[in-house]
Amino acid sequence: MESKIGSTLTLIGGILWLVISIALIVAALVTVIISANSESTNGLIIGVVLLVAGVLFVFYGALGVKAGKWMKEKRTVKKRGLTALIVGILGLNVLAIIGGILGLVDAGK
Repeated sequence: MESKIGSTLTLIGGILWLVISIALIVAALVTVIISANSESTNGLIIGVVLLVAGVLFVFYGALGVKAGKWMKEKRTVKKRGLTALIVGILGLNVLAIIGGILGLVDAGK
């Protein structure tokens, strides 16, 4: 059985993570540009940390969107529900975690 609610929640979580990643990357660039003229390296360190977080959010968001799309197919619900659960845990995405759990529950029906 396909998991419509699990798929939708995972898609929303993935898209939300992609939007947050764009904001993090922009914040990283702004931080680096503003701190370029100062002698302190704190701004550069913060910029690099924000950039790394933004790239990770892009990765986890894209995997969440992909898992959400694949959960709509009956033959891949269990595998992609597990993928959504793992991505949600690694990326701290509550919606992907809930969507993955719902996908696994629906796969057992």
